[in-house]
Amino acid sequence: MDETYALILEIRRAFADLRAHSDRMNAAQGITAARRAVMEHLSAHGPATVPQIAEVKQVTRQHVQTVADELTARGLTAFRDNPAHKRSHFLDLTEDGRATFAAIREKETELLARVSEAMPPDTAAQGRAALRTFRAALAHLVADG
Repeated sequence: MDETYALILEIRRAFADLRAHSDRMNAAQGITAARRAVMEHLSAHGPATVPQIAEVKQVTRQHVQTVADELTARGLTAFRDNPAHKRSHFLDLTEDGRATFAAIREKETELLARVSEAMPPDTAAQGRAALRTFRAALAHLVADG
């Protein structure tokens, strides 16, 4: 099997593993990996419209709208007026949403510290560098057609 394709399979498996673990770890709070991803975006970047989040996450607007509606129903996010657009409101974390996401990140930080200790030194840095190189090559080739 080609090494590049083997890398892609490992990326897919790692993503599936992370999503499944996130779903299990946050099940008690009712936070799926998709909900966590939207909360993470809002925590890192502040209020955003559903289309903005969908574009960054490279998913459909409808998917993000469903997740946003679920988070809002739970009181973790709220829609706010967007002065630049009457129909596309900003989604923002509520106080409860910020506290919930902080608790999620605390659990993740503890787990990732244990994972890091279990790996040889520099493994994460080398993996990150390899993925950056892969993504740059892919973007360059796709852009060239």
